Amino acid sequence: MISKISGTIFAKHIDHIEVDIGNGITLLVYMPPSNINNINEKDNLKNIYTSLQLRQDSIMIFGFLELQDRLTFEKLITITGVGPRLAIAILSTMNSSEIFQAIESENSHLMTQVPGVGKRTADRMILELKGKLELSQNSTLTFEENNEVIDSLTALGYSAKEAQSAASKIPKGQNLSLEDRIRIALQNISSND
Repeated sequence: MISKISGTIFAKHIDHIEVDIGNGITLLVYMPPSNINNINEKDNLKNIYTSLQLRQDSIMIFGFLELQDRLTFEKLITITGVGPRLAIAILSTMNSSEIFQAIESENSHLMTQVPGVGKRTADRMILELKGKLELSQNSTLTFEENNEVIDSLTALGYSAKEAQSAASKIPKGQNLSLEDRIRIALQNISSND
C-alpha cells in the first residue's frame, strides 16, 4: 500500500496530476478536481495522501490533499455500487464534513446532488455508513457553517458551484464569525479570477 507520496507536480490535468517523486519516477495520481484546483504546477508538495486500488485490468493511485478525504474515500468504496471514480465524484462535490453530516442526518436528497448518485445508492450509503464515519477534530467547517456561507454567496449572485468551492477553502478551527467566513470566501473567489 502506498499511503503518502511527496514530490514535484510535473503536470496537472482535469482528473489527475503527474507527480515526479525523484529517481526518474513520475506517478499518475487521480484526484478530486477540487483538490487539483488547489495545486500549482511545479509545487513541491509535502504530502499527497494516497489510496492504491488494484483491479483486474489496472492499478490506480487516488490522491487527496487531506488525510480525512482519503479516509472518507476508503469508506465510500466499501459500498456496493460505489467504485473509486464515483467516490472521487462525491468528494469533488462535497467535503468529508458534508458527507458525514448528510449520512448521519440521513439526508439522501443531499447525496443525490452528486452526479452518478441516485436515490438507491444514496440510501445504501446511509444504511452502510451511518455511525461508521469519523471526522478528525480539525476537519473542515461544519455543514451548517458551510451552508450559511454558501447561502450568503448565492444570495450575492454567485453560482452554487462557486460558492461551494469558496466555502470549502475557509480555514478550519479558527472560530470565525459568519462575516469573516463570508469575507474569506469572497477573497477565495476573487483569487480564482
